[in-house]
Amino acid sequence: MSDLPRWVKAKRRGFPKDDGLCFAGLFSGCGGLDLGAIRAGLKPVYAADNDAVAIDTYLKNIGHHAHCVDLARSDISPEFEGVDLLLGGPPCQGFSSAGPKDAQDPRNKLWQHYLKHVRVWQPKVFLMENVPGFRREFPAFAKAAERALGGRYKLFWKRFITQYYGVPQFRDRMIVQGVRNDVANGPAWPAPTSPEIWNYTKNFSTAISMARALEDLGPANSDLTSQSDHFSVPLGEGDDSVARHIPNGGSLKDIPDSSLPDPYSGRVRVHGGWQWYYRKPRPELPARGVIASIRPIYATILAPDVYVKGKSGKWRWDAVDRQTHTSKSGYYTSPVPQRRLTIRECARLQTFPDWFRFEGTPLQVHRQIGNAVPVEFARRLCEAVSQLIEYGDEAVTIPNQPELFQV
Repeated sequence: MSDLPRWVKAKRRGFPKDDGLCFAGLFSGCGGLDLGAIRAGLKPVYAADNDAVAIDTYLKNIGHHAHCVDLARSDISPEFEGVDLLLGGPPCQGFSSAGPKDAQDPRNKLWQHYLKHVRVWQPKVFLMENVPGFRREFPAFAKAAERALGGRYKLFWKRFITQYYGVPQFRDRMIVQGVRNDVANGPAWPAPTSPEIWNYTKNFSTAISMARALEDLGPANSDLTSQSDHFSVPLGEGDDSVARHIPNGGSLKDIPDSSLPDPYSGRVRVHGGWQWYYRKPRPELPARGVIASIRPIYATILAPDVYVKGKSGKWRWDAVDRQTHTSKSGYYTSPVPQRRLTIRECARLQTFPDWFRFEGTPLQVHRQIGNAVPVEFARRLCEAVSQLIEYGDEAVTIPNQPELFQV
C-alpha cells in the first residue's frame, strides 16, 4: 500500500494566534471550507447555516463560533465589519447537474444575502463556492454586486477540478473571488499539481486514487460499534440487482439489452445509453464527485468491486477483473457483494481528517459530506488568498478566464 495523503491522519490543531488573519463563514454547513481556512492559518470569528444538524457537527469538531441562522431572514450584525476574509457556499441545487435544475428554486437567489453581508462587513477578500452551472447566474450576480458594493471590489471567477489540488475526487466547481480595490488589482489562485484536463478517465502522475485514499480502512461494515462510521446504508433489492452487473468504470449502459433488470428491461435507451446511471468508479483513479445523496442511480454512490486483502494496518485493494467475470454475451456479474461507499470513505474523498465525526442519521451525514467543500482544496484556496491579503499585487495570479468585473 502506498503512503497515505497527509490529510488522512492529520492531527487536530487549535486556532491560529490572535494576531493572524481572521475569517467569517456563511452557508458553512458542517465546515469543510472553514476547516480548510483554519488549516491555512486563519482564525474563525463567525459561521452560520440554517441546517441545525450540520451546525451541531461544526460545533463539535471545529468551534463554538457557529450559529444556526436563516441567513435569508436574519439581521446582519456590524460586529464583524473589517473581517479579512469572508467565505461562503450558497446552496446550488438549482444549478447542479445532479439535481432537478429548477430555475425557479428559491435557493438559487441565496447569493443575494451573501452579498448583503459583503456590503456590511467589507472584507478584504471574499470567496464564494458553487457548481459550474452558476455561470448561468453569474451575469445577474455581477450586476447585483455592482449595485450593492459600489465599485469597491473587483470580481473574478475560475473553474476548478479538485483532483488537481490534492483531492482524490474529480469534483468540478466554480469559485468566485472578490478583491477589495485597496488590497490588490487581481486575484490569487492556488497552483495545480498537474495541468488541468477536463477528462475523468485520464490518469496523471500526481493523482490520488480511490485505492490510495481508502484501502487502509479495511473491509466495510466489519465494525458496527457506536464509534465506527465505516459502514454503508444497505442497497435495496432493486438497486442491488442492477449494481451487481455494473463493472468498475461502467454504468447501466454496460448491461446488454437482453439482460436489463427491472425497471429498465424493454426501455429504449436514452442519454447515450444511460451512461450516468449506476456509475461504478475505477479504484485506480480519483473518485467522481461525492454528492449529497445515497441514491445509487447517481455517481459517486456505489463502491468499486474490489477484494480487500491483508490484515489490520496493511489492507490493500485488488480490483475485480472485468473480463474474467463477463459472459460471451457481455453480461458482467460481480463476484463481490455490492454496496454503497461508507460514511468514512465519503469523508476521506472530501479530505476530512479521520478525527472529524458527523452528527445525525446516515442520510443527514451523507448530505453534509456531499454539500461540503473538500478540506484540502479549501486550504489551498485560503492559503493563496492569505498571500494576496498580506502582499497585495505581488501575490496576484492570472485567472484562466478573461472575465473581469469591477463591482
